[in-house]
Amino acid sequence: MKDLYKILLIGLIVMYVVSPVDACPGPIDDIIVMLLGTVASRKLSET
Repeated sequence: MKDLYKILLIGLIVMYVVSPVDACPGPIDDIIVMLLGTVASRKLSET
């Protein structure tokens, strides 16, 4: 089940970064989302 959540999380991050609709223009929000995704992915791997 953890693997499913991890794949889903990575897919959502990729979709957000690639999509033309952003919360704010520029790469700042994309970087923040990628960092938060990395942290969440590691938390899922540890448990």
